[in-house]
Amino acid sequence: MKKRITAFICAAIMGVAMLAGCGNDNSGSTGETGPDAAVEKVTPTLMYFISNGDATFDEEQKTVEELQQEYGDSVNFSVINIDVNTEAANNFPVQGQTPMVIMLDTSNNISAMSPMTYEKDALKEIIDAALGA
Repeated sequence: MKKRITAFICAAIMGVAMLAGCGNDNSGSTGETGPDAAVEKVTPTLMYFISNGDATFDEEQKTVEELQQEYGDSVNFSVINIDVNTEAANNFPVQGQTPMVIMLDTSNNISAMSPMTYEKDALKEIIDAALGA
């Protein structure tokens, strides 16, 4: 079990590294580094992994759609069906653990990773924490 969790975390970090280039454009960056340099903020991203076999599949879809409407452009939503996107299934070992949430905050760091999360209030807590609300 410990090896499986470690493998999942490593895969998640690799996936986040791949997604880091998909964030906001850095062309306006001042190029400053060090403790006084401003940290560029990006739009938080909720990666929501689902599977056709989830008992709550329809409810999951509805909840994410409601959250997308509620949060608008302040959060990026990426719903990934591992039965359709086999590359994601290979990069993120989530089979048997869907739905799975990985939340990236305004610094593009993982702020939450939660298996079997589909209740709207729980997802809102994860999103609000990433937004710093």
